[in-house]
Amino acid sequence: MDALPFRLPPLDAVLLRSRTEALAALGQADWRSYATPITLDAERRRLLNIDLTEPEVAFYVKEDLVAVAHVETDHSGLVTLLELTGSSPVRPEALAEALLDDPGEPRLGGGAEAREWIWGPEARSGGAVRGEPVRLWICAEKAYGDRLWAIVSVVRRG
Repeated sequence: MDALPFRLPPLDAVLLRSRTEALAALGQADWRSYATPITLDAERRRLLNIDLTEPEVAFYVKEDLVAVAHVETDHSGLVTLLELTGSSPVRPEALAEALLDDPGEPRLGGGAEAREWIWGPEARSGGAVRGEPVRLWICAEKAYGDRLWAIVSVVRRG
């Protein structure tokens, strides 16, 4: 479970960029435009959080859908949030190392049913993009087989 099942561009190629630039950066890391596969059943939709938000891009290994991503922008059109959901568990520290230059130690929370890892200002760890602090939140829920659910967001100072 150490290697990520997908590739990611550097965070500064996604966050605080236009939606077009962010999606292009994901595309350069082999993410493809998302279109609901005809074979995607309700259980798999819930597993990938597709029942909550419509992803913009997806990552496939051969023809197997392994992860989806969704971005959100602020009023000026800059991406401030990247949500990643995978169909299998990912070691949280491996994702933090892939996204943050020097992630440091996370703040841990949750219990047996749902665990969370947080890197960011409140944990005195994490990283920054264009001088703005970044928070990485990762959740593993027992009900979903501990699959990856992560949100990377810019923490605005004021």
